Amino acid sequence: MKHALLIINPHSRSGQVTALDDAIEVLKIAGIEVTVRESESEKHLASLIEQYDRDDGIVVIGGGDGTISSALPALYRCQRTFAILPMGTANDLARSIGVPEDLAGAAKVIVQDKRKRVSLGQIDNEHLFINVAHVGLGVDVTHELSSDSKKFFGVFAYLGAFLRALKRNRSFKLHIQAEGWDCSTKVIHLAVGNGRYYGGGNIVDERATLLDDEFYLFFIKPKPWWQLLLLGPTLRKGASQTTEHIVRNTARKFSIRTSHAKELEADGEFVTRTPAEFELIPEAIEVIVGDVPEPTTGAN
Repeated sequence: MKHALLIINPHSRSGQVTALDDAIEVLKIAGIEVTVRESESEKHLASLIEQYDRDDGIVVIGGGDGTISSALPALYRCQRTFAILPMGTANDLARSIGVPEDLAGAAKVIVQDKRKRVSLGQIDNEHLFINVAHVGLGVDVTHELSSDSKKFFGVFAYLGAFLRALKRNRSFKLHIQAEGWDCSTKVIHLAVGNGRYYGGGNIVDERATLLDDEFYLFFIKPKPWWQLLLLGPTLRKGASQTTEHIVRNTARKFSIRTSHAKELEADGEFVTRTPAEFELIPEAIEVIVGDVPEPTTGAN
């Protein structure tokens, strides 16, 4: 690696100018030439990636999970190796690949140049995601979040949004069909995990890593909101055991239907409505990683 195209989300840059300059200096001291560009829109972000033609270089995304999600289609099409300077609120993908949140530490990971190919999720043969897709409660949480709340409260904004969404606790009928298993039941939430972390550090499943070649699914059955609060620790650590109200399974390809069309989000962005088809793309893209978290002790 001799060159890095660093694409920065200008909204993430606010308040991190000094830390970002220090990170860039770490790269330069290591002998890496750095070209810095600010993305003006999702389309502009894609064009910067598509026009980058250095065979000896990588693309570095300076932003949060939303910025990375916007960059995924172009990174996948062009098969560009990418790295992360985590500048968002949750930085769940950075957690999932072992990249520290401090920018100088993240730059040192880039210098070490440890590369792994990770899987991507695909919805309806069109929409890519790398962390998690939601139907139900997770979508309601996103609706409760605002850019101001994330700016002022950081990851704690997710907790407040979760509590407000939980009180509404709207159930719906869900049917999942996969190879070897299917089920129909009432739920308030379905999560489909490709990566390990989501929602500000929650674990999708204690067995999950981005190096797996399968989705980790879980859904939550209806229960009074104040009783659902007791499930918080289990959801936070991604305990893999199926319980009366949390059901878990794995699949590489499956379909979902709901009793009525429901919004479906992937990596925090609205992508489509149900019904939907999910398929895993193993070893889809190369990323520079740190110490990738391994399955939690006690996992199946």
